[in-house]
Amino acid sequence: MSYLNGPHPHPRNRSAAVRYSAILLVTFLVVFGLIVWFTEGNNLKAKQNDLASRAKTFTGSLQLTLEGDASYLGLLALDRAAGKLSSRLFQERAGQYVQAHPQLINITWVDAEFYITDVAPLLHNRQIVGLQLNLPEPKRASALAKQLRKPVYTRPFEAIQGSPSFEVWVPVFRGDTFLGLFGGIYSCNDLLQQLVAHAQPHLYHLSLIDQSGRLLATMPHAEALDRSFVRESAVTPPESGVMLRVTRYQGRSDWRLYLLKAISLLLVMGMSYTLYNLKLEIEERKHAEEEIKKQAALLEQEITERQAAQESLQEQAALLEEEVTERWQAEEALRESEERLRLLLDSTGEAIYGIDVDGKCTFCNRACLRMLGYERDSELLGKNIHDIMHHSYPDGRHMPQEECGAHGAMLQGKGSHANDEVFWTSDGSSFPVEYWSYPQVKGGKVVGAVVAFINTTERRHLEEQFRQSQKMESIGRLAGGVAHDFNNMLSVISGAAELSKRKLEDGESIDQYLELIINAARRSSDITRQLLAFSRKEVVSPKPVQLNRLIEDSLKILTRLISEDVKLSFHPAPELWSIMIAPSQVDQILMNLAVNARDAMPDGGNLAIETANVRLPSHYAYLHPEARPGEYVQLAVSDTGHGMDKATAAHIFEPFFTTKGQGKGTGLGLSTVYGIVTQNGGFINVYSEPGQGAVFKIYLPRLQESPAAAPGERTEEGRLSGTILLVEDEEMLLWLTTRLLEEMGLKVIQAQSPLDALKISRERGGEIDLVLTDVVMPEMNGRELAESIHAALPEMKVLFMSGHTSDNVIQRGVIEAGMEYIQKPLEMEKLKGKISQMLAERQKR
Repeated sequence: MSYLNGPHPHPRNRSAAVRYSAILLVTFLVVFGLIVWFTEGNNLKAKQNDLASRAKTFTGSLQLTLEGDASYLGLLALDRAAGKLSSRLFQERAGQYVQAHPQLINITWVDAEFYITDVAPLLHNRQIVGLQLNLPEPKRASALAKQLRKPVYTRPFEAIQGSPSFEVWVPVFRGDTFLGLFGGIYSCNDLLQQLVAHAQPHLYHLSLIDQSGRLLATMPHAEALDRSFVRESAVTPPESGVMLRVTRYQGRSDWRLYLLKAISLLLVMGMSYTLYNLKLEIEERKHAEEEIKKQAALLEQEITERQAAQESLQEQAALLEEEVTERWQAEEALRESEERLRLLLDSTGEAIYGIDVDGKCTFCNRACLRMLGYERDSELLGKNIHDIMHHSYPDGRHMPQEECGAHGAMLQGKGSHANDEVFWTSDGSSFPVEYWSYPQVKGGKVVGAVVAFINTTERRHLEEQFRQSQKMESIGRLAGGVAHDFNNMLSVISGAAELSKRKLEDGESIDQYLELIINAARRSSDITRQLLAFSRKEVVSPKPVQLNRLIEDSLKILTRLISEDVKLSFHPAPELWSIMIAPSQVDQILMNLAVNARDAMPDGGNLAIETANVRLPSHYAYLHPEARPGEYVQLAVSDTGHGMDKATAAHIFEPFFTTKGQGKGTGLGLSTVYGIVTQNGGFINVYSEPGQGAVFKIYLPRLQESPAAAPGERTEEGRLSGTILLVEDEEMLLWLTTRLLEEMGLKVIQAQSPLDALKISRERGGEIDLVLTDVVMPEMNGRELAESIHAALPEMKVLFMSGHTSDNVIQRGVIEAGMEYIQKPLEMEKLKGKISQMLAERQKR
């Protein structure tokens, strides 16, 4: 350590300090260069990302515009196919649409022979009416639209107006009959102008081109373009080839670069200051060398302490060796524990397997392998268990993994249970299962799930036997009641026969007693027929029947099927038309609907049966595809039970679907009703809301005993005038009812919710003559809406409409007796007469 002696620092120390300072300066300069390079790169990437985002936004805006125009042409096509679009109405609606959408040059109607029949607006395009569609692109696209039966776009071409354009052609069919096409002609310049208001003129330049790069339309240049930032996106399908080109303008220098230059200047000044301080540090080192001697002594002391620490480390190594031994013993115990767990899992009768978050099998026991038909767990481990054994619903439809209850519940961290699904074995067969799934959570995160399942084939067989025994018990109870009536009739027969015998001995007339015997025998035959109808053993033989008479004959047996706290009422329509159906099938319909209503009213209620003659117009068949326009006999069965939501109502006619508890229903009653109705050429509709009961309306075709009145004899006389506020939450019914009212000559203001109706009545109450509203709606019902409207407009007339019968909604207190009411489905003549009456009453006040 002799180099520590001496009062002055060694010259090599000074040169080293200078060298280190130079290295530090170079390092700062390199860091500065990296910062500049990184910032420039990020700026370029940000510009590219912004360009891509803008191009996507502009293209999406143009596509939405084109889709909206094509949808409007589709609406025109629907009205044209329905025969509701006259030339005057076409000019009015299409002309207004073109005026509101300047990207369209015109809308053209071409007939089935490809002749231009009409064009809107007509003023500037009259010269093309009557011409045949001979331009190559329009001719090709319209022919392709007819072939494909969907909208087709043309490639860009020079239109008659002399500017680049393209067209969309929408075909019109009535059934399989081709009626023609609606064509929308777009101006490329006007279409591009739709984006100018949304673009940033100082950043981006927009233009339309075709697939070959030919310029169709462009914006004026605000400044020089940066050709390195260009993005092209397809606006129309590839067959048309209209594309949007977005180019970025050359921008000014970024302020951040100036900031970096300023920072670099500060860094250089800082380095100069650092070198000055370095000089001062060299002088201070003279004093530091004196301290080195003191540090040497401390170093010797540190060496002594390290020797003591080394001895301590040797002791810790011995302890570590003992810890390794203990860990080996713990791992051996863990292996034994896992073996015991495996033995326990393989000893249980339930099948158990585990999956990870991707649905792959992590373990399975012997019962699982046995039920699924596998011999070794290697056939399942690491494979997607859903794809192997849980890939289909019981009816054979494919079940995607995202719809699998066990997998979905695991990802949500919840347990799940199912008893109505099937698992598939290795040989392709399936068996019903009941399974339970529980998530595996580690560190607050779901890492998998454990699933246990059992084969429920035997249990379901026992349940089916139990349900059959219940059904036989029900038949026994019904047969007991019928036997009571049958015994009464036998008493009449035997008593009348005895009296006849005595009168015959006395030489008196016995005609009245013989007539009594005949009537009793007929009644006994009717009771037997009803019992056979219930057991479904009577031969089905359709014949002309009068529905009112069959219902009256069945009322007594229906009373025995429902509980005593359920009130049964029958409202027959006078002069009801005849229908063709087997009488036993009518009994089946009534009994199944009565039992269904009884189960929906456990605390009692009202069960009403009504009949009516109805004529269904074409617009009703448009909303109900299973219906056909014509004359029907309507059978309505309504109850005041707990009702059902739309999701439940969509499945009630499916075989074996039931909302009752296990063992309380087979799910075949309503499916039997549906089969009988459809077999006889009819259809059935259900109207129900939770807590509002249910109405089953059955439509059976009228038996045409005499030529029916020719339809379509209505005239345009007596067209109504006025403004109707229509409130309907179903969008299709709102659209259809609007068309009916407009056909009557009325002006319609639409409201799709009660809150919208209240807002409209406050803003435009002075011009509204009548409110036509649905009864059952979300947010508030029709009566509450009427009360709110009357608070501000007490003289406003309100007409209620509903799929429920009037007695049904009055009994529930939704509307009161005396309020104006009309029942769905709406018949145009009845609706017109009702509105005409109410408008006349309003004018008298």
